[in-house]
Amino acid sequence: MFKPPYFVWILFAIFIFNSGILHAETIPHEDRLTVDNSLTLHSLIEQALPHYPSSQLLNAKKIELEARQIQAKSLLPGAAAVILRNQNDRLLSRNGETEWEAGVELPIWLSGQRKAREAIATVSEKNINTDVQNMRLQLTGMVRDALWDIQLMQGLADIAQSKHASASQLQADIEKRVKLGDLAQKDALIAQTETLQAESELIEAQAQLQHAKFRYINLTGLKTIPTDFTEKQSAKSELDDAHPALQDANGLIELSAERRNLAQIETRDNPTLTLGTRSLRGASDTEYNNSIGITLNIPLQAETRNAPLRAAAEMQYSESQVNLSQLKILLEAAMHESKHNLEVGVLQLDVLTKQDAIAEQSLSIARKAFQLGELDLSDLIRIQTQAFNAARTLKNQQIQQLWNTARYNQAVGELP
Repeated sequence: MFKPPYFVWILFAIFIFNSGILHAETIPHEDRLTVDNSLTLHSLIEQALPHYPSSQLLNAKKIELEARQIQAKSLLPGAAAVILRNQNDRLLSRNGETEWEAGVELPIWLSGQRKAREAIATVSEKNINTDVQNMRLQLTGMVRDALWDIQLMQGLADIAQSKHASASQLQADIEKRVKLGDLAQKDALIAQTETLQAESELIEAQAQLQHAKFRYINLTGLKTIPTDFTEKQSAKSELDDAHPALQDANGLIELSAERRNLAQIETRDNPTLTLGTRSLRGASDTEYNNSIGITLNIPLQAETRNAPLRAAAEMQYSESQVNLSQLKILLEAAMHESKHNLEVGVLQLDVLTKQDAIAEQSLSIARKAFQLGELDLSDLIRIQTQAFNAARTLKNQQIQQLWNTARYNQAVGELP
């Protein structure tokens, strides 16, 4: 008959074992990534760019640009119209009076209108280039995070693998000593429980690694990863106008300013010039009298038309200025935070490296003491857990420091 302590340990071990199996069954597949020695961070971004959803807007923006260029370079500010008119008295007096009129109606440019439209087309073309760079920077930030997330999860999975291997080895050694009568059966159950716990942590770490790989594949559309994607810290120490996001925001301000200028010019519809001929035959005439005429149509200004257009243009201009101010605040905060994280990370690495060395030394001493019977198994497991926790924390900070460098480069607008 089992004693209560032994029975409790067995139930606990069975519970942990079953939990580990259930957890393992939740991982249906493995996302594999192939390491490509020729793949760089720059080429990775270029290959992933067509897969980025925002890139689909580029074609639409190019079509819009072509439309603006056609409008600005057109001979006329709008479409011409053909006029055809006939008037006769067949339904009324029936005296044979007939009049035919045909002509072409041509819109006329307003003063400064063509130049304003050309300016909008020029700024729009420049904005497409800045928009592409800003979009590339946005994608670069996401790829940087995805790559270092994989690296971090891989490092934690490696630590979990080492912990599981160490726990398994300890379990095997203890089971041998139990058979020899050096240790009690209780120690074997404790070792088995520790191994199962380490296995559960390994399964969780591997699952997080798979999630990180999937996010990378889903983002880039690629199943290859660079061998090395570490970056040197940018020499930039402050934001400048060369930042792709700032260039894009400034371009939108320039575009909205040109649109506002056009709204101030187009205060009325375009005048029209009509060139036409008229053929008239009177009631007592047998021949048509032909003539040529010119008509100038000048629309008048009206606030009911102009006020909403000017207000919309002014609102767009103000919104673009506000967006630039908000963007600067966000970028400055990101740069300051990433720079501070780099500085703090150096200090943390120094402390964590010392802690890891002490933990490793303590574990080595504890293992020898346990072999000599000077230390309990529970104390050995506690010290071993502390050592692996220290190693995991150090690995996390080592990768995080490299990640912080990438984030600093991202904040200052550095493209690979």
